Amino acid sequence: MGIKQQFTLVAHPQDKGQTEVSNRMLVNGIKKRLGKAKGNLVEELPNVIWSYRMTPRVSTKETPFSLTYDTEVMLPVQLMVGSLRTTHFEETNNNKDLRANLDLIEEKRE
Repeated sequence: MGIKQQFTLVAHPQDKGQTEVSNRMLVNGIKKRLGKAKGNLVEELPNVIWSYRMTPRVSTKETPFSLTYDTEVMLPVQLMVGSLRTTHFEETNNNKDLRANLDLIEEKRE
């Protein structure tokens, strides 16, 4: 499923705190979804991780996805139903715009 396990060191307590906050959010999401799904963890885990990555954080007002890839995520419903973003998509212009945005990504992350 592409899940990568990472460990934090005791020497870096700030890392441990960040890990605990992330884990707490994921566990809470799993508990909420499993209550409705009657214990079907395998099917619900990708949904919980996806929602975690797509939820804007209070501190940055950005999603982890947008900070990583410097673009907003396309929701599945936008792809199926169609949206302004999908109907006016041109691959050549998109690639040019993405390259132009690379200059601003460090400022956005800061």
